Amino acid sequence: MELTKAIAPECKMEIIGIRSGEKLHEVMVPKDDAHRTIEYDDKYIIQPDFRFFEHRFNSNNGKPVLEGFEYNSGTNPWELSIDEMRNIIRNL
Repeated sequence: MELTKAIAPECKMEIIGIRSGEKLHEVMVPKDDAHRTIEYDDKYIIQPDFRFFEHRFNSNNGKPVLEGFEYNSGTNPWELSIDEMRNIIRNL
């Protein structure tokens, strides 16, 4: 709804509810991958299983997340405001 308000606030909107099979939240870092996930100030990186890349991520100010960590859109405390969405769209 917020994206619609950012793009076309004058449009009429009708709330129809959740459709069957529709996702409400997306899991970006599953718990099963916590042991391979490195946290940075502005991102998470899930390292590959093979050791070739290990030195690239650990030596670049990243820190491992806690075991059992999960990142998903339902628990993310930050959301874009309508003004932030408009600014992003303007800059595209």
